[in-house]
Amino acid sequence: MRARSDKKILTLGALALTTAWCAAGRATARAASGDGETAADRELATEARLPTILRVIAERNPDLQEADQRASASQARIGASARLPDPELKSELWGQPLARPVSFDQAQTIMIGLRQSFPAWGSLDARERAAREDAAAAIDGTQARRQEIVAQARRAFAAYARADREYRIHLEHVGLTSRVVEIARSLYQTGHGSQQDLLHAQAEFSRLHVDVAGIEQQRTSAAALLNALMDRAPDAALGPVAETTVTDDLAVSDEGGADADGKLDQRRPELRAAARAVRRSEAAADVARREAGRPSFMVGADYWYMPSFSTHHAYGAMVSMSLPWLNPGRRDEVKAAERAGAADRSALRSQQAVARFQLRDATAKLRAARETLRLLHERVLADSRRSFESAQAAFQSGQGGGVTSVLDAARNLLQVRIDEVRAMADLDASRADYDRAAGLPVVGLTRDAGGEAGK
Repeated sequence: MRARSDKKILTLGALALTTAWCAAGRATARAASGDGETAADRELATEARLPTILRVIAERNPDLQEADQRASASQARIGASARLPDPELKSELWGQPLARPVSFDQAQTIMIGLRQSFPAWGSLDARERAAREDAAAAIDGTQARRQEIVAQARRAFAAYARADREYRIHLEHVGLTSRVVEIARSLYQTGHGSQQDLLHAQAEFSRLHVDVAGIEQQRTSAAALLNALMDRAPDAALGPVAETTVTDDLAVSDEGGADADGKLDQRRPELRAAARAVRRSEAAADVARREAGRPSFMVGADYWYMPSFSTHHAYGAMVSMSLPWLNPGRRDEVKAAERAGAADRSALRSQQAVARFQLRDATAKLRAARETLRLLHERVLADSRRSFESAQAAFQSGQGGGVTSVLDAARNLLQVRIDEVRAMADLDASRADYDRAAGLPVVGLTRDAGGEAGK
């Protein structure tokens, strides 16, 4: 009777682990089966693949759409910045008798005319240069946002894959622990083991339920973040991750070469935007200097109707010129523009220093993650597996140190396997961070800001 009860406990435990993991999958599958489901959604519900996720992000992510639209708006401002000021329509009434305020035929002169202002020579060209740099900086900002979202998606996918793989490892460990429980029961029934060993093994088996709850939370959070980046419902279905081996992961080439540091100024869109900010400030200073040293003009022409004169029809013309040399505020504007340019140059040097630090830091973390995974896979995991197999064989033959040594070895093997999975996730996340820090081309997105083709 006790044996049948223990077997029932083991069976129900394994079933509970599987049911807890699959329940969320069924719920999210129902959520994704409504209207508006696309081929990409169905593909993701079957299997979560990073290229598909990045493609959906490129198509749907609202942050990227906002950045693209703002970049387009900045480009539209280029033409407006080079236009002349609005022409002015004017009307004047001269010599209207106060006794007859609305008898316009008694007025001396009624004038209707047009006027047009012309800014200081060269200032419009300088304004256009500043607007072009602003528009290009907006495109660089969109590309930076795109790189950041891709890195965020890759980190979230690494976390999702880690939870998925950890769950599979726990299922395998359920099988290992259940065999230990069966051995402990067999030894107890034949008088070669103690009840304490059997209870200890059953308690270790029950402890796995707690681990699965934590894994489910991590998987749900990572899936919700991926769905948010793809502009999907938080509980939209995401299928399992394709199985990959550590050997394949270690075989991927990392880092952008010895010249990665030298190419940062071209690769990092933030640095390109900062350099454009310097050029924009130089153009703005040029505008201020031209407006301070060169006059602006206004020309106009009027039609005169003079009902009280023998000559009723005439015209008038006017030309006016500003005197910026007499306005001390113009010199203040030049000084302000020059200081703003100096601030932008300092900001560029600061961002360059930060970018180089980020590249060094990401390179060090990537190398450490790769070496950690290699050591875990090639040495620690092999040693832990041999230790467990040895303890299991000794316990099964009745010559070992009891069930405690077997469970300790099994727990250590489980932890090492989990550490290996987490090291794989850390390596994937480190690659994403390195690619972001090095400004490497975005993989998986087909569009760049401003509608340009992705590189």
